[in-house]
Order: sequence, then C-alpha cells, then structure tokens
Amino acid sequence: MRTFGKAGQPSWVKPPCLCSVAVVMVFTMGMLIAPLMRLSRKVISADDPSTQLVSWVESSNNQVVEDLPVSGEIPQVTDEVLATISDSKDVTPTIVEEEKDGEVKHVLQLPSQQGKLKKQCNIFEGKWIENHSEPLYQNETCPFLSQGQNCPGNGRSDSGYLNWKWKPTECELTRFDGLAFLELMRGKTLAFIGDSVTRNQYEALMCMLLQVASAKPTGNRKFQRWVFRGYDFKVIRIWSSWLVHVSTDSIDFAPANMTKLHLDILDEKISEFLPMFDVLVLASGHWWPKTAAYIIDGKVVGGQTWWNGTYEKKYDVLAGYGVAMKTALKAIIAYPDYKGLTILRTYSPEHYEGGEWNTGGSCTGKTKPLEESELARNSYADTLYAHQIEAVKEARRIGENATRIRVMDITRAFSYRADGHPGPYRNRNPNKVVERGRNGKPPPQDCLHWCMPGPIDTWNEYLFAMLQREFIP
Repeated sequence: MRTFGKAGQPSWVKPPCLCSVAVVMVFTMGMLIAPLMRLSRKVISADDPSTQLVSWVESSNNQVVEDLPVSGEIPQVTDEVLATISDSKDVTPTIVEEEKDGEVKHVLQLPSQQGKLKKQCNIFEGKWIENHSEPLYQNETCPFLSQGQNCPGNGRSDSGYLNWKWKPTECELTRFDGLAFLELMRGKTLAFIGDSVTRNQYEALMCMLLQVASAKPTGNRKFQRWVFRGYDFKVIRIWSSWLVHVSTDSIDFAPANMTKLHLDILDEKISEFLPMFDVLVLASGHWWPKTAAYIIDGKVVGGQTWWNGTYEKKYDVLAGYGVAMKTALKAIIAYPDYKGLTILRTYSPEHYEGGEWNTGGSCTGKTKPLEESELARNSYADTLYAHQIEAVKEARRIGENATRIRVMDITRAFSYRADGHPGPYRNRNPNKVVERGRNGKPPPQDCLHWCMPGPIDTWNEYLFAMLQREFIP
C-alpha cells in the first residue's frame, strides 16, 4: 500500500543521485535488433523502477539518443530465436456482404476477426476470468524483451499470473491476432510516446508482432522505428517522460542543472514528428514525483520536492501534472497537418506494499488478481487519473481534430493485477529474494512495470479492439 509523507505526497518523491553512462556500439545492418548509435543515459537511480527502462533522454549536449537497459545488457537474437520468427507475409482479406436495414454493404473481413465489437460496448468495464490459453509469445521467442521484464528468465517460477483473461461485461475482447493487426495497419504509422511504462507496452506489441512477421530497424538518434515491409507498417517509439518541454538552465530563482518543466509548452520531440503519425499512443505520470521546477510563461510557478520559501508556490506536483496534460493534448489536437488518432493510456497502477520502491515496498507472493476487498485506494493515483480525463474533455472542445482522441482506460482493470509485476525478479541475480542491504532491508523491487509475457499484453488487445472500431467501416 502506498505510504505518504508531507502534504499527502508519496514517500518516494525524493529521487536518488544522478549519474550518466555513455556507450558506443555498432551493429550490423542485418541483425534483428534496434540499431544503437552513440548511447547516453541519464539515470536517477539504477534501483528506481521508474528509471529502469529509460530510453530517449537528453544527453549533456541536448541531443536525444537511446540508452541501454539498467542491466547493461542488450537483448541478443540467437539462431533459436530467429527460427521462431516467420518471414513477413501478406494476408489476403476477404470481402463479405452484410445486410442492414435492407441495404447490402461490402465489408473487409480480416483473418480471425470474429465480428466487430459493438461500438457501444465499454471494453474497459469487466472482470478477470481464468483462461489457460498459451501466451501470445514466450520470453525465449522475443528479441525485444528487456531483461527487467523477463520475469521467467530472471527466476520467477510461478506462471499463474499468465492464466487470466480480461472479460468485458457486455462483449468479448478478441484475442490478439498479429496478422490481422498488421493488415489493419497496412500503410500506417503507429507511435508510442511516454516513459518506461509506455516502452513496456511498445515492447510487448513488438513481441506479439514478431511472432508472425519480420521487421527492420530504420530509426535514427531521435526515435526508434521498425518497419514491417510486407505491410508498409511502421512502429515508432519516442521517449518523453513528462510530455512537455524540459530545460536545465537557471530561470528566476530556480538554479541551473535542476529539471525545469515548462508546463505550457509541448515537448518538441513530439511536435517535430506529429504529422507522420496515423495513430499515437501516449501516457505520462510515473516521473512526476521527481524533483523539478515548474515554469509557465517563462516564470517559476511551482515545483516538486523543491521550493524557495520566500515566494508563493502556486503549483504542486498534482496541479502541475494537470496543466501539463492539458497542454500536451490541446497542442497535439490543434497541431497543423496532424490528422491522426490520439489514444491516451490512463495511469498504470503500481502495487507496493509495506513501503515504496526504496523503503522496502514489495509485491512478492502475488500470484493471482486481487479480490475486490484487497484493493487499496490511492488518492495520488486517483488525482492523476482525474487530471487525464479532464484533459481529454478539454482537448475535445477545440480544433477540427478534436473528435479523434480516445482513452485507453486501463487504470481500474489493472488495479487488480498486483501479480503481474516483476517484483524481486527484475534481474538475474540468483540471491535477490533473500539478500539484504546494510539496513537489513531487501533490495528494491519493481512493482511498477509489467512482466512479459503477462497482463500488459491485454493493453495491446485493447489497442487492437480500438483500432478495429476506427478503421473497419
């Protein structure tokens, strides 16, 4: 259960020290792994789960480059793994006739599509039911799997967390079909923008798709991009932990080298590439407890775990987050030449009990979804969620593209899934479950990110269902 410090803030708001690591590596063009150029990583703590999978960050010279997983290991593509990934293939859709109100329409029928979801069905309301179908991929068959999310590879022996399926109350959530997804997205570009939890979803989708088709890396130093050439389909990932502009220069009484979040300016890494996206999935939230000064109209208006007591503080972390979410969504919706579908993924619940990640918090021993009576309310997370929904409502009131914004509402459904996190199985250390630090406490656990395969694969089934509603007549 989350513990709180002063003013209702979570106890983990004080970030550890900063350090940086630079690595230079060269990959051959034919390898099925993301090409990495000069690598740089800004790490707040190697133990902090929210910084485990930092990807696109600003280096000391303000260039955006890619990082390594905290473990320092690059996922390797072995011959055995390559043998499990088939070549890219085309899917031949069929044209079927549907009659409604006396009118016959010709409809594109995708493979394995069991009828379109009812547009009025809320796929985010439902419950978890037992289901023993095989996962859509295995940890051994995905070269995209970061070590921190490779729970079986890190020693987790129980598999009960894989045996649950989300069942909407009023309809069925179709099992993910990689070939059908690729056909649906033929000729389109899908982008994921956000923090390491967004990367978690992106990697899960790539794991799913690489079971049925091959992809080639064509990204650069500003973003990752993989192309499924048989479908002219591109998947892009851009790191933006706060979604707004970030600087470190001194402003007013906020000193240099401190993170400055410009709450009224969209992150330029987003705006630079917006027009090329047909679908944009974005989210933010887990970096906001870190130390920062908040800037509006060039002036310091608030901060997190920092403030000069001689001035009035107008924005705390929750208020600052609300402003930033409205800024990001409004700017995206109103951006010239962007006509894509914007999907906001709501706040991903964490499940630390007995403390936070750095104070002995744990999710060890969770092997199935929580019961209703076991759910713990989290006012901090509830407020972030409320700000997200309010930001969507405001964005929908502006611009011609205002109707092209959707919400992937995962928060309630995944509040039950304390069993789906890596917990102590965030690295290969065989002693991680029993070892203790100098303070007698166990090492930090990851009760924030999600095991792969695992519950997070449902997010991409949500995505598949949402895209079918948008792109199938």
